[in-house]
Amino acid sequence: MSVHVSEEILALYVRGDLPEHDSRSVARHVNECQDCKQVVADISLSHELFTNYLNDPTAAELADLRSAVMGKIRASAADSRSWVWMLAAAAAVLLCLAALIWRGERQELPPLARLPRPVAPAATLPPEPPIAVPRLHVARAPRKRIEPGMRAATLITKAGQPAYLKMNTSDPDVVILWQLQENEEVATP
Repeated sequence: MSVHVSEEILALYVRGDLPEHDSRSVARHVNECQDCKQVVADISLSHELFTNYLNDPTAAELADLRSAVMGKIRASAADSRSWVWMLAAAAAVLLCLAALIWRGERQELPPLARLPRPVAPAATLPPEPPIAVPRLHVARAPRKRIEPGMRAATLITKAGQPAYLKMNTSDPDVVILWQLQENEEVATP
């Protein structure tokens, strides 16, 4: 053979797994080719090491291996739980900081302008002493959320004109007018 034999074929040759015809042609090539002879020697040494020097593990060795693996799994699970707690704590700290920053950025509304009082002629009223009004901060309750929906419906009819159904919604700026067809009936309570 002028071409080298692949390592897979040489490995099968060393183990004796080649058919008789192929085994003879590989043996002839190995006797003639120094490179393939070296590969066969390396494969033979590896095969001998694997088959003669590696024993099957005992039951005690397998039990030790299983317990060591389970210990590492438990340790990594504990580490992952600590990361969850650290992440939750970091999120809580960030939320507190954001709340403090937001609270510091709020601006107080300017006081309402007072309308001037009507002045009567000076001869009829005595001058009033100035009144000191303490400025109090009034806490305002949050606005109640108004759920969208229809609040009232009214049927509007005029002789000779189509009928309309007027629907008032929860938003005072939205009123729905629905023109009824001539053959539509409206159920009234």
